Amino acid sequence: MYSIGIVAEFLGVCIKTLRRWDKNNQIRCVRTPGGHRRFPVKEIQRFLTGKKEHSKVKTPLSNKCALYGRVSSHKQNKRGDLERQIDVM
Repeated sequence: MYSIGIVAEFLGVCIKTLRRWDKNNQIRCVRTPGGHRRFPVKEIQRFLTGKKEHSKVKTPLSNKCALYGRVSSHKQNKRGDLERQIDVM
């Protein structure tokens, strides 16, 4: 499931456009308990099937993940804390 901002960027449209499409039942989403829209991958793929001519779509959806490690002090850096974090990741 993807947030409205990620889907808007992926499809090359404005967030308001996605809200309008949801309201007009052009694309389906799931609402979180807090009322936020989440778009399932299959729904995005279904939507794109009819929109192959959409020129702003650049990359396919994938399961990518970014990992971030850091140290806060020179002492932590000297002890090798960052290297240990990298090994764990």
